[in-house]
Amino acid sequence: MKLKASDWGLVLIKDIIATILVLFLFVGACMAIQPQWQTINWLKESQWLWQHRPIAIGIISLGSAMIWLWTLYTIYEHALLHLVTAEVVRMSAHVFDGATQQLPVRVHSRHMRPLLKSINGVFDAAQTAQLQGKAIEKSKDEMIGNISHDLRTPLTALIGYLGLVKMDSSSDNVEKYVGIAFDKAEHMRSLVEDLYEYVQVNGSDFKMQLHFAPLDLTAMLNQLAVNYELESKENQIVVSAVTSQDRIEMVGDQNRLARVFMNLISNAFKYGEGATFIRLSAQIISPEMVEVRVENNGQPIPAEALNRVFDRFYRVESSRNLNTGGSGLGLAIVSGIIEGHGGNVRVESNSDLTSFVIQLPLQPEA
Repeated sequence: MKLKASDWGLVLIKDIIATILVLFLFVGACMAIQPQWQTINWLKESQWLWQHRPIAIGIISLGSAMIWLWTLYTIYEHALLHLVTAEVVRMSAHVFDGATQQLPVRVHSRHMRPLLKSINGVFDAAQTAQLQGKAIEKSKDEMIGNISHDLRTPLTALIGYLGLVKMDSSSDNVEKYVGIAFDKAEHMRSLVEDLYEYVQVNGSDFKMQLHFAPLDLTAMLNQLAVNYELESKENQIVVSAVTSQDRIEMVGDQNRLARVFMNLISNAFKYGEGATFIRLSAQIISPEMVEVRVENNGQPIPAEALNRVFDRFYRVESSRNLNTGGSGLGLAIVSGIIEGHGGNVRVESNSDLTSFVIQLPLQPEA
């Protein structure tokens, strides 16, 4: 941003006119207050100035120089302000074009720098809000597309099998078709429930919906291990719970936390191909914090997916197949519930072990 000759000229003319007017007003006021200035007596009384004219000339010259320097500095600031105003008007017309726009703050005016920084801050905030808005819009479009895909697949199968029953209700395969249709309907219900819970978990008032109460984390993990005995035998995977203490007392929403651990255990069964065990462990790592791990020794999560597994609708497998099922919302729900408790969750995975590590406060903040 440079000052053009036209900017200097316009402001210079205005400031010179203003300075002349001020001088005329000053002299006129002095003459009105001191009428003797209009008489020859004033000239006689000024003999001292004539006798000491070098000093008087020096004082007058210095004063005049200071006045003109101040005038030039004022002219510069006025010209700069004029230019900044024009630049802000230009930038405001293109603030949402996507290009980064900044006013230079390295100007020779300490009064203007805070103003320029503030203006840049406003433009940065506007452009950031625009980018966030575009990201939200894109996310909504992706969400609608994913929901449509996940619901359309079982719905198409459901309509197809019910159509077969309608065409030939006396067929020996009716029971088979109805059973498949029921399974597809159950799958759709699961998708809708996951979507509903995801919306709840990510709501601004989710923490207010949590029902905090004292609970025994050790007992909860032991009970979860028992609940999965049937799946454990069917898949030949040992599910166990190991805790550092007989009782780990904390405050939390028991139902929501149980949902977290159930999601992680179910994922281990679905995606931990080749696993021989699923282990739940908990230990107090500080006077205020407990750490829970859900681990399995199955197929590891690819390194490039580790930072995305908690994104909604993200699936590690390349195709959205129905063999593993799921909505792609399970881990997003896990993350939301843990954050609602004031904790955090991360995943670690290598060729030996895949671990979902959860850290929770023993006493969440109100």
